[in-house]
Amino acid sequence: MKAFTLHTLKLTLLGILGLHLAVHALYLAPNNPATPQYMNFVDTYMGTFFTQNWHLFAPEPATSSLQLSYRCDSLQAWKFPLNDLLDSHKSLPVTAKGKQTYVLQHLAREIFNSKILKKTDAAMDELHILQRYLQDQCGEQAAAEVRLQRVFTQDYSKRFSNTEVRTETFTFGIKQESFAWN
Repeated sequence: MKAFTLHTLKLTLLGILGLHLAVHALYLAPNNPATPQYMNFVDTYMGTFFTQNWHLFAPEPATSSLQLSYRCDSLQAWKFPLNDLLDSHKSLPVTAKGKQTYVLQHLAREIFNSKILKKTDAAMDELHILQRYLQDQCGEQAAAEVRLQRVFTQDYSKRFSNTEVRTETFTFGIKQESFAWN
């Protein structure tokens, strides 16, 4: 009797494994004329036991991006320092360009968030760091104009080319020791 029970258990487990493999093969098979006949059962089986919820890893996909730009003279075109740094970092990743991009992104994010929270310029330490960076780029006596633009979009890959996006832009000037928001 014990051998019969063991033999029955083995056959049952092999049958369940065979059924599972068959359902899995049907789940991964391309659509064909017989698909509607079995897909309801297959979707129910696979969805019940093997559903993966990717919202745990990305609860809200990125729908906005922040872009920092500056110009040393109001007649010049806007310069995008992050683009240049990222390009040089991608071509040779063992330099300090990656850290510089991180610092500039952090400055832009902190200044933008501080502006939204309506903090005073004196309370924003990041403005002084950005001012020193711009003095290196534009020279000691130059007045720089800075633009922080946050772009909100549904399709992240088209965040700078899509015309149907919502943007928030803060523009301000930096002189020797002062800041002037527009």
